[in-house]
Amino acid sequence: MWAIVPIKRFEQAKERLASVLKAPERKALMLAMARDVLCALSRCQRLCGILLVSRAPQAKALAEAFGMRQFAESAEATLPEALGEARDHAVEELGARGIFIVHADAPLIDPVEIDGLIAAHQGVTLLPDTKRIGTNGMICTPPDAIPFVFDGKSFSAHAEHARRAGLGPRVVDGSCLALDIDTPADLVQLLRRAPSSQTGTYLQNSGVAERLAGVDNEAP
Repeated sequence: MWAIVPIKRFEQAKERLASVLKAPERKALMLAMARDVLCALSRCQRLCGILLVSRAPQAKALAEAFGMRQFAESAEATLPEALGEARDHAVEELGARGIFIVHADAPLIDPVEIDGLIAAHQGVTLLPDTKRIGTNGMICTPPDAIPFVFDGKSFSAHAEHARRAGLGPRVVDGSCLALDIDTPADLVQLLRRAPSSQTGTYLQNSGVAERLAGVDNEAP
């Protein structure tokens, strides 16, 4: 089982947070979240390896820091296309017989829970976001069990593909990947639940947490 972690260009990350974070802050936030995710995955016992999928210059340094492999997708590839290329690379070059797609913006990830998800997995396992709109994590055995959608609202499509393939799926709500960071409210929740994570530490040390407290107090 190989984990595949896609990361878009850091300069373009989390534009929906532009109302509370400046561009350099969003870049630093993305780096902190990626470190949380990669650190957790590197502690998993049931993963053979981790493949970081990104053409961003920072990705090479991250891969080297965590002792993992990096794969550069085609320049104009969409996220589903990039994941398809990475999956094929993992199968053909790394001998992967199963893949676990994990997005880099889920800093509540827990290595013990991830190992448990892999242990219980058969066919297709889907880890939706809190509203069952997007797919925040997906395990596939074989790696090409279903097509990749990943368009921001992919959960229903992935579930339907799995049903058509006769592969379940197993759906795990409320997983450690359920909270992905897209809005200021997500950041507030992250600070409440994991203030000592690398992401939480960055938000506090940078002064962003104090700014978010004002946003939270104004919320209805």
